[in-house]
Amino acid sequence: MRTFQYIFIAGLVFTLSGCALLPVEEEALKPPLVKPAKQSFEVVDVKVGSIAKQLKNGASFVSSKTQDLFFKHSGGRLQSIIVKSGDLVKQGEVIARLDPEDLENRITQQELMLERVTIFYKQAEQQNPNDAVSLRLKKIDIEVVQNELTQLNEQLEKTKLISTIDGIVTYVSDAKEGDYMGAYVTIISISDPKHIQLQSQFSSAGDLSSVTVGMKTEVIIAEKKYQGKVLQIPSSAPYTEDKDQQDKNSKILIVGVAGLPENITLGVSADIVLTLEQKKNALIIPRSALSTFLGRDFVHVLEGESRKEIDVEKGITSSTEVEITKGLKEGQKVIIK
Repeated sequence: MRTFQYIFIAGLVFTLSGCALLPVEEEALKPPLVKPAKQSFEVVDVKVGSIAKQLKNGASFVSSKTQDLFFKHSGGRLQSIIVKSGDLVKQGEVIARLDPEDLENRITQQELMLERVTIFYKQAEQQNPNDAVSLRLKKIDIEVVQNELTQLNEQLEKTKLISTIDGIVTYVSDAKEGDYMGAYVTIISISDPKHIQLQSQFSSAGDLSSVTVGMKTEVIIAEKKYQGKVLQIPSSAPYTEDKDQQDKNSKILIVGVAGLPENITLGVSADIVLTLEQKKNALIIPRSALSTFLGRDFVHVLEGESRKEIDVEKGITSSTEVEITKGLKEGQKVIIK
């Protein structure tokens, strides 16, 4: 028993001495502390300056004197349209025709009939100059035939569409030969190039809600500026029952331009600029600095290294800037989004 104890103690001592020979583990190094990156913002100063709300749009010159031409009577089958867009026409010129059908033949027959009854009258006048009744009856025959011939010629004239002014053809119907043309359907429009004005069509009627007749307008043609004046707005456009024309008129602005050079003709393009509102000595920030959420307008201001949200009230808004009427002071730094 004593021998076993000696053996156990000896083994324990050997084990402990072996552990003492193992290398001592080094303590793990702690990771270096990383300083958070300093957040940077793009800022601009609130400034005092002038601001304007402007309305800009393209435009082109049209005639202020345009005639829409159509057949006024019962209509008929189209025989031909004699002109095309861009043609110069004179007042009284025939520009389109309806098919006269057999009118020309009937007129020829009626002319022969008139010649016939006229010969009979002259013959009776020579043979029986004192027969008043016979001469009167033959005279009546002449008048009847003449009246019928006049009516036929009038019907033939109604098949002709005639220009009422000197000008340029600016619209031609796409109707083809043989198509039925109803009365009062515009076939051709002619514009007088001596009377021109600027027409600008907007995408929405709401764009023109702040425009008034007489408002001054800047007109730019080939990079040169001219002064213009609003002549017609949607509410002052001529009344029409045509729904399509009503919709068109609701988006059209007519501008008169002073001092135009002679080379400005129909179809020339231009740009118009209307100043709807303007103000001097206004507090101004970029539009990109203003945020809006659920009807609330606010900006973020940088104060030292901190960012602060401030509610503001806005005034005039231009395409790039906005006036701040309440909430900011000149020189404050606002953060751009």
